[in-house]
Amino acid sequence: MRTDQIDQTWSNLLATGTDPAAEFDPSRLAGLPSPAIRWLTYAIPAGTPLSTVVQLTMEGEIRLNKPWLPFTADQVLHAGHGLVWRPVVGGKVLRFVGADMLGPAGARMEFWLHGLVPVVRASGPDVDRSAAGRLAAETVAWLPQALTPQTKTHWTAIDENRATVHVRTPNETIPVEVTISPEGQLRRIGLQRWTDSTDPPQHKPFGGTVTAEYVTTSGIHIAGQGSVGWEWNTAAQTDGEFFRYTITCAKPLP
Repeated sequence: MRTDQIDQTWSNLLATGTDPAAEFDPSRLAGLPSPAIRWLTYAIPAGTPLSTVVQLTMEGEIRLNKPWLPFTADQVLHAGHGLVWRPVVGGKVLRFVGADMLGPAGARMEFWLHGLVPVVRASGPDVDRSAAGRLAAETVAWLPQALTPQTKTHWTAIDENRATVHVRTPNETIPVEVTISPEGQLRRIGLQRWTDSTDPPQHKPFGGTVTAEYVTTSGIHIAGQGSVGWEWNTAAQTDGEFFRYTITCAKPLP
């Protein structure tokens, strides 16, 4: 993957999200499960444009094998279409750069040691399906305004604090379970995400916990800090954790 391909996918995802958006109308939430109503009412101020694109910067730790390595990254995410995540992982001694992306041409992951030596190259149908799961989970975390009835998103009830939102991706519609506090805050996200790390490839539990919020300049509450991993809600959850993040900037577009 060349940097021009990364940049082109980034630009394509931004360009397809510039149409004027409808504004959030809380009265349209009637009939949704109560956790969905609490969350969307809390997270999105009335009258907020229902944008489907967000640009993010973040920092945190990622576990590629055994050690945790620091990272900084920027990202564009377009609900229903794709994402590009561009991190710098590690430090002077061990430093990886590259991208994890899903765009019109499918998904691809490619990283280089010190920007020179290829260490990860992955693409194909299994990578596409796994990337769609990531897109679904991160749409919930960082674009709640793309999940309202006005965007034709479907919700189903579980109980007083949990509901399932059916998130559209380029590959399929993926059910994502959310846990919402009594005050309306997003606490947990879980789904069955495709992985090719097993033989044969299959869906595995995947999810994360939100430990802090980030509030955008337009007043939208999104997941601001948390941890993510495989084997979500199983005995192996601790071993499956591989990603800890803090959002440092989020700009919904347009």
